[in-house]
Amino acid sequence: MFSTVLRKIHRLSRRLWVRVTLISGLAFVALGAAKLFGPMIPEGLSEVIGADALNRLLDIISTSMLAVTTFSLTVMVSVHQSASSRWTPRAHRMLLADTTTQTVLATFIGAYIYSLAAIILLSTPYYGEKEIVTLYISTLLVLVLIVFVILRWIMHLQAFGSLVDTTVRIERRAQQAFEARMERPCLGGHALDPGDIPGTARPLRADRTAYVQAIYEDSLQAAAEEHDGRVYLVAPVGRFVHEGETIAHLLGGGEEMEKAVRAAIHMGELRTDEQDPRFALIMLSEVGSKALSAGINDPGTAIDVIGRIGRVIGSYRDEMAHGREKAIHDRLWVVPLDPRDLMQDGFGAMARDGASQVEVLISMLKTLEALSRHPDTSIARAARNMAHEALSRGRAALEFEPDRARLARAAPEMAARH
Repeated sequence: MFSTVLRKIHRLSRRLWVRVTLISGLAFVALGAAKLFGPMIPEGLSEVIGADALNRLLDIISTSMLAVTTFSLTVMVSVHQSASSRWTPRAHRMLLADTTTQTVLATFIGAYIYSLAAIILLSTPYYGEKEIVTLYISTLLVLVLIVFVILRWIMHLQAFGSLVDTTVRIERRAQQAFEARMERPCLGGHALDPGDIPGTARPLRADRTAYVQAIYEDSLQAAAEEHDGRVYLVAPVGRFVHEGETIAHLLGGGEEMEKAVRAAIHMGELRTDEQDPRFALIMLSEVGSKALSAGINDPGTAIDVIGRIGRVIGSYRDEMAHGREKAIHDRLWVVPLDPRDLMQDGFGAMARDGASQVEVLISMLKTLEALSRHPDTSIARAARNMAHEALSRGRAALEFEPDRARLARAAPEMAARH
């Protein structure tokens, strides 16, 4: 249950308003600390350090932070729109969760609120001469923080939203999702085979039409233990389910267990990559596929994306066997990842859109050949099948005979079988 709470907190922390609220709260903490530590300030220090300039400093912060915040929001919106239109619309939400951008904006807004609150308090008898000194020192610290954040923001904008930055972010998220899945195969439960579901199990149906965004497996295990039941999840993370569709089968327990299981399956309107390695692969594939469109015509980007997808899929291992060996949640059954789906998610669209571009097909065949030597037999077999599909598309689309010959030389074994 503790890990479930941590995951929910982490999910909440990726929202901009949360960081704005926290840093704005720190502004009021700083104002309160100035009052608290005021009595510790020696007499006459105000004239020595020039605390009489405090009002001017606060005016500068209040006016400049409003302008900087507006400018930063304009830049952020422009970058997001550019990335969405040029690479993939799904990249927009990933850029929205960028922690650097959120922290920068929250700092600017927090500094603005700090200056306004300080100006208001200085017009009241709340601060005496000693408290003004501490407030002056805290204002200097705020200025140092602002300068540091602006420098960080400038450096961040140099690559933010570019093709390289976007693909690196998507690949990193895909790698993290795969590593998390491999550390806990089948979310720490058993690999679900359709024959594992008992005939006496009752279906749990979706109460809305939406995506399965996240599954809190620790809460499911706790609910099953409390009610002496078992949970068979048939709708994995990333599945789009309709209202009334079965998302799980429950054995044992009662209405309370159903409520607990339903609460542990988070559903929403949009698909996310939090626990969904396939979605990150699809985003990478969309970047490569869009680069192959006639309007962009950038096969180099597609070749780069193919290599990134190969690195991500290379971290896969069979959940059917591995999941049974390391079942942490013994009352939970989860549908494992299918290697065939991974291959289609990663390479299917580019094999179709790049069928007439021999350099793209050759790069794909080399990557698939490497994956065909993967120690996991299921992913190796899926890679060989995907290579045959890509080769078939290429032979059908390529009209120039030398290109067909180059393609055949890139995959001699497959071409011989064709």
